[in-house]
Amino acid sequence: MNSENFSQKVQWDECLNKIKIKAERDYTPIISPELGQFLQVLVRAKRPERILEIGTAVGYSTIWLARAVHGNTEIVTIERDEDMYLEAEKNFETLGLKDRINQKFGDALEILPSLKEKYDLVFIDGAKGQYLNYLEMIMDLVPEGGIILADNVLYHGHVQKEGHIPHKRRTMVRVLQEYIRVITEHPLLESIVLPVGDGLALSVRK
Repeated sequence: MNSENFSQKVQWDECLNKIKIKAERDYTPIISPELGQFLQVLVRAKRPERILEIGTAVGYSTIWLARAVHGNTEIVTIERDEDMYLEAEKNFETLGLKDRINQKFGDALEILPSLKEKYDLVFIDGAKGQYLNYLEMIMDLVPEGGIILADNVLYHGHVQKEGHIPHKRRTMVRVLQEYIRVITEHPLLESIVLPVGDGLALSVRK
């Protein structure tokens, strides 16, 4: 690793760590560093031309994706919370990523129908109750061999837990269980759930 690459790596690591510390202090949900590293490896192996992220939050996961892309890869990321959208924008500016990342502000359910390009990799980390709707809306945007990732599908272990589920979590658990069932049985998807972070569903478009 030359000095320039090492210096850049240090800058990225420091920025990611600062974002993580602030997110934890502000109780902002972000992916785990373990999942970030998984995304980085996957992107380097897949070398996608376009990436779509549903749920930017403060940009932590977006930066993990961006640090692994090659050449002119475009990242489109959607966020409906204005404060988080603006914070993510600042984080991208810090690392000089503004030109590489196309931020879209608004509800993904309203924005997705306007997208026309194909995306080789889609990372779903938005409203959990909308995962099935997101899936339905992105199927035509993902080409054969494209990858669809969905975070938090094990929901703190409740999705796989047998027996009593706290009342306040039952609806979300059922939604995520249905998401897993749908991607597992879908004729156009080959899917697996990985114990990475809070559970990561990985589907490949046939």
